[in-house]
Order: sequence, then structure tokens, then C-alpha cells
Amino acid sequence: MTPKGGLLDRIARAEAAVERARRSWNPTKASACGECADALREAIEEMEAGCEAAAKGPAAAGAHARLKQLRADVNSLARLVDAAMAFNRGLALHSVEEQLTRSEVEG
Repeated sequence: MTPKGGLLDRIARAEAAVERARRSWNPTKASACGECADALREAIEEMEAGCEAAAKGPAAAGAHARLKQLRADVNSLARLVDAAMAFNRGLALHSVEEQLTRSEVEG
């Protein structure tokens, strides 16, 4: 496999991982947020490998633009996932606090 083919293959796998992240995205379910985060981690690994491949020699036409778009997509989805996971954790904590308060009041 040529370096250009390796780079384009990495980019394609990262794009597929971002698409899986988009499909699994559901801010109301912590499990879906976890699936989305896993797909984003995979995309990041592929992007990093792609960037390493791009640094070793000439890149195929359009490869840098695709990597830039991938980076933007991953950053946007990662912010959404982080916010949703934090919200879900806060919601769970709030529910536990209410139950503890209720049990203390009811004795």
C-alpha cells in the first residue's frame, strides 16, 4: 500500500467512525452517549494515524481538507457528548439526592 493510499484509507475509516457517532448520538440516553464517544475515539485514532502518514510525504489531493473537516466534526460532536454525559450524571446525582432527602424526612 502506498503512503497516499494509507492516508486516504485512514481518512475514510475516520469518516466512517464519525458517521457511526452521528447515528448513535442520542443525548437522552447515557448508553448512546457512550457509543458515540467510543466511535469518536476511534475517529481520533484514525485521524492521528492519518496526520502521521500525511507528515511523512506528499498527501493526496484533498486529504488535508478532509482531515480539517474531520477535526471540526469530531470537536463538535465531542462537545455535545461531553455536555450530554455531564447532564446525565447531574440528573442521576440530583435523583439520588432527592431520594436521600425524602428518606431522611420520612424517617
